[in-house]
Amino acid sequence: MANTGAALQQVAQSNLEHATPAKEGTELAGLSLSYLAEQFASLLNEKRDLTSQLSEALDENAAMNRRYNQACAEFDRERIQLNSEIANLRSQLTSRLQSILAVKEKLIREEFERKLQELTVEVRQERSRYRNAIEEMKRQTANCICRAKNR
Repeated sequence: MANTGAALQQVAQSNLEHATPAKEGTELAGLSLSYLAEQFASLLNEKRDLTSQLSEALDENAAMNRRYNQACAEFDRERIQLNSEIANLRSQLTSRLQSILAVKEKLIREEFERKLQELTVEVRQERSRYRNAIEEMKRQTANCICRAKNR
């Protein structure tokens, strides 16, 4: 681009040397070819700067797109890893819950058996006491005077 601007200035300078002065009444009256060449070179420089800025913006955009794609890939890998860890922890939790439930069930059965045995012993003791009380009442009624009179 810089070579183009220099080449145009040289062409404009050589054209100035061969140009004839502008005639009065034309649109270009009062404007010299050197002024027009400077304006043209200025426009070319501006175009070159804008092209450079556009190229930089496109490069930056491409770099941002690459970083975005890398971040997405990284997040996807992390998401997959975390989902795998979650599944593993759920599996561990499920097996632990099953073992805990089995232990609780066993403890509940043992507690139930113990209470049942206690109640069975208590009922047997009550029966024995009632039997003894009945036997005692029978002995007392057998020895009772009122019973002898009724016979």
